[in-house]
Amino acid sequence: MSIRFKFIIINFILIIITVGPLAFFTLRTTEFKLGMKDIPEVEKAIESAVINTDEGAEKEEAIEALRKYRQMKALKTPIKREFIIFTLLLSAFIILFSTGLTILFTVRITKPLKKLEVAAKRLSQGDFPRIEGVFSRDEIGNLVRTFNNMSSALEKSKAKLVVAEREAAWKDAARSVSHEIRNPLTPIRLATERLREKASKDEESIKEVIFDTTSMILEEIENLDGIARSFSNFAKLPEPHKKMEDINNIIKEVSYLYSEYEGIEIETQLGKEIPEWPVDSDRLKEVFINIIKNSIEAMDGKGIIKITSWFDEKLSNVKISVEDNGCGFSVEPSMIFVPNFTTKKKGTGLGLAISKRIIEAHNGTIEARSKEGEGTEFIITIPKGVI
Repeated sequence: MSIRFKFIIINFILIIITVGPLAFFTLRTTEFKLGMKDIPEVEKAIESAVINTDEGAEKEEAIEALRKYRQMKALKTPIKREFIIFTLLLSAFIILFSTGLTILFTVRITKPLKKLEVAAKRLSQGDFPRIEGVFSRDEIGNLVRTFNNMSSALEKSKAKLVVAEREAAWKDAARSVSHEIRNPLTPIRLATERLREKASKDEESIKEVIFDTTSMILEEIENLDGIARSFSNFAKLPEPHKKMEDINNIIKEVSYLYSEYEGIEIETQLGKEIPEWPVDSDRLKEVFINIIKNSIEAMDGKGIIKITSWFDEKLSNVKISVEDNGCGFSVEPSMIFVPNFTTKKKGTGLGLAISKRIIEAHNGTIEARSKEGEGTEFIITIPKGVI
């Protein structure tokens, strides 16, 4: 029950308590105090006195008494009506005055509380609002000022946290780049030393050694190039260019790419009720490709991947599930989206991190559910944002 409704009920009870007794008391006073009760015997007695009294002063007094009585009797209805009108006007004034005070106090209390409710919702969504226009010095005003101070403090804390996170991210990226680059550099160095050794001995098999060594060097250079591209994509992920797209068609296109993959079976169960949705199709394809590649590697190149899509009309969002029957993982699910985290022997650990950033750029969410030895399920939720 809202505060406003409670005030209305209290006001109604107060009106009944005050106006009811007032009306009853006024009507009773009209009857008794002003002598307005009908008593037929009194009038008959006065008439009998007028008739039976001899001429003189007593008869004149009896006639005057009868006249006044009949005047009072004639005035009974108008006077009673005046008292009723007075009671009604007084009651109406009390009702209006009480209702006005109730509305005034209700607005004074509920308006700041409504602002506080809206601001709290914005705060929960990551904004840091300030409530303006509340200057009272009562408990409500103190509550609003406390909220404003808390919002400002949280904004400053978030700014400091962002700086700290950026510094930590750069440190992690530097360590990761150093580690990933050092891995291919080691075989390149060993191959070069072997090549020099063969050349110094002037052996006849030098051509074969050169061919094998340069092939291996080129392969490692390709690995280095892939590492560099992965970090570049993660660092410079562009804003999505959204258009109204058929998400089911995007899923079908990606599924077709892997339909001939030996040992992998892709099953799709796509909701027919899904309307066109504002997404960047290229970025969304990249997300599906990253997830399917992870699933294939988790299944050692053999297994079933099931892709399901549906429309949640109540929440107005599209959901996509990508499920495999691979080995799963035992770590905290949120960890697999952390940059540079990987459970594979090779890889930069950026594929799922990039996928998470793409989905978040669509104001959506991506989560993973997994049990070791039973497989993994990725659930993507995309709300209907603005193009």
